[in-house]
Amino acid sequence: MMRNKILVLLGLMGICYLGMGHVGSPGVIFEGMMGDYRVLANVDPPDVIPGIAIVSVILPDNPEDIQLEARPVYWSAGLQGTPTADPLKPVPGEIGKYEGELWFMQMGASSVQIILTKDGETFEAVVPIMAMPTAQKDMPKELGMVLTGLGIFLVILLVTIFAAAMGDSIRQPGEARNPKGQRKRVIGTAVGAVVVGLILWGGKAWWDAEARLYNERLYQPFTGTSTWVEKGDGNYLHLKVDSMELKYGAITRQLSYMVPDHGKLMHLFLIRKNDLDVFAHLHPTRIDTLNYEVKLPPLPAGEYHVFADVTRYTGFAETIVSDLSIPESGNFQLVSDTDVVLGRDDTYTFSNPVGNKPLVLDGDIMVCGKPGIMTDLSGGYSAIWETETGKFEAGRLYSLDFALFDPEGEPAQLEPYLGMMGHAVVLKHDGSVFIHLHPTGTYSMGSQQMLLERFETGKTGFSNLPGRMSFMDSVDQVLAFLDALPDDERDSLLMGDMQHLPYIDDPEHEDHSMVRFPYAFPQPGDYRIWIQVKINGEIVNGAFDVEVI
Repeated sequence: MMRNKILVLLGLMGICYLGMGHVGSPGVIFEGMMGDYRVLANVDPPDVIPGIAIVSVILPDNPEDIQLEARPVYWSAGLQGTPTADPLKPVPGEIGKYEGELWFMQMGASSVQIILTKDGETFEAVVPIMAMPTAQKDMPKELGMVLTGLGIFLVILLVTIFAAAMGDSIRQPGEARNPKGQRKRVIGTAVGAVVVGLILWGGKAWWDAEARLYNERLYQPFTGTSTWVEKGDGNYLHLKVDSMELKYGAITRQLSYMVPDHGKLMHLFLIRKNDLDVFAHLHPTRIDTLNYEVKLPPLPAGEYHVFADVTRYTGFAETIVSDLSIPESGNFQLVSDTDVVLGRDDTYTFSNPVGNKPLVLDGDIMVCGKPGIMTDLSGGYSAIWETETGKFEAGRLYSLDFALFDPEGEPAQLEPYLGMMGHAVVLKHDGSVFIHLHPTGTYSMGSQQMLLERFETGKTGFSNLPGRMSFMDSVDQVLAFLDALPDDERDSLLMGDMQHLPYIDDPEHEDHSMVRFPYAFPQPGDYRIWIQVKINGEIVNGAFDVEVI
C-alpha cells in the first residue's frame, strides 16, 4: 500500500529520484541487462553541436545473430520526433564489441536509445546525454590557407566577370575595341569590386553573428558560493547557487524544477584540497531556489572542494562547483560517529594523504585468483580492489571490482545505501575530474527515468511544464514522505526493479560480497577513488589511489 502511494505521488509529478553528476568526464557509461545479456555501453558525446557522438557497446557473452542499433532521442522532441536508428557494426578483432556514429543536431537534455534484437525479440535501453556544446573548434592552418587561396581566386574571377560583362559582352565578334569599351571595363571592375566587397562584408557579418550566438550557447556550468556558518548546535555549510542569465537552457536548467535523486534533492561532496585526506557525502536542505544548508561533521580546518549533484525535471543533470574554507578552531577534535548527530544518510571519513601510500599490488591478497589492493574501513571491515596489474590507461573502459570483508575476513553482508549497493567518487588530484559513480554506470539514473516517463506520455516541447511553486512544494512533500520511512522500506522504493550487477548470475564472485563500477578514466594523471557501502546499518568509506597513463 505504501509503495503504491509513493509511486502514485511520483507518477503524478513526473518525478524520479536517482542521479549523479560529473566534472571533466565527457563519456557516459552504461551497464545493465538487455534481455538475458549483460551490456556495457560507452557514449562519447560531441563537444560541438551539431556534432557526432561515438557509441560503443560491449556484450561480454558475445551472443550470435543479434542486431544492434542506436538513435538520439531528445526530451523536447520525444520518440515521435526521433530519426530512424542507425546500425552498430561489429569491431574487427574485438569480440563482442560494436560501434557506430550518431549525429546530434540540437542542444539540450537528450539520450541515446540502444536497441538489441535477437530471435524476433527487441530490448531497449536509454542512456541519458547532456547534448551541450563545450568547445569551439579551430580551423586547421593548412585548410585555412587553402580556403584563403580559393577565396582570392574567386574574388578575382568575379571582378573579372563583371568587367568583361560590361566592357566586351556587347561587342560583335571581330569588332575592334574602342576607348568607350575600355572605360566600361574600368567601371565594371569598380562595380564588381564593390559588389564582391558587399558580399564579403555581409558574409562576415553573418559569420560573426553565428559565432557570437554559438559562444553564448557554450555550456557554462553553474557555480556556487559555499560559506562556513557557526550556529549554537554546530557548524553548517551554506551553499548559494550563483544566479546567472542563461543564454540557452533557461527552461531545461531551471533550478526550480529540481527533482530528488536517491531520495535526496542534492548530493554534496566535500573533499579537502591537496592531501585529499578528508571526504564527506552530505545532503543539504533547500531553503529556497538558490540557497541550501547542511550541518557539517567535525572537519579539520583547510580549503575544500565542493561538488553538488542535481537533476531537473527535464532530465538535465549537472554538478555545481564551489570552494569552502573552514577556519582554524580550537574546538575541533576527532570524535566517534556516535558523538556526531548528522542526517541518517550523511557520512564522512579521514584517510591517508595522497602520495603517502603508493599503489602496490600484494601477491598475498587474492580475490578470485587475481591480486588486489586492500584498504581498511571503519568498524574493522576491509575492502580489496581486484585488479590484475594495477595499471590503467586513459580512455579505456574498466570494471572496477571491490570485495568487502567483515572483521573475521568473511564476506560482508552489504545493504542498500540510498537505493544502491554501492557508491563511488573519483577525483583527479588537481580537481579537474570529478564523477559520482554507481554500479549502473556514470549516467544519471534520474535523467534516465525522467526521459523514459516523458517518452511514454508522448508529450513534446516545453509548453506543458508544471507550475514552479506547486512543483517545488510537491517535491518537498515527497522528500518529507521518504525521510519518514524506515531504511528498509525507503530502500525498497528507491531500488525498484533495478538489477545490481554482479549480484545476478555471477559465478566468478559467488563466494564474495562484491560491488562493481564501470568507468573509463578520461585523462592521464593521479586519481583517488572513494567507495561507499552500507554494512550492518552503518555507512563505511574507503579510499584507493591510482595512477592513470
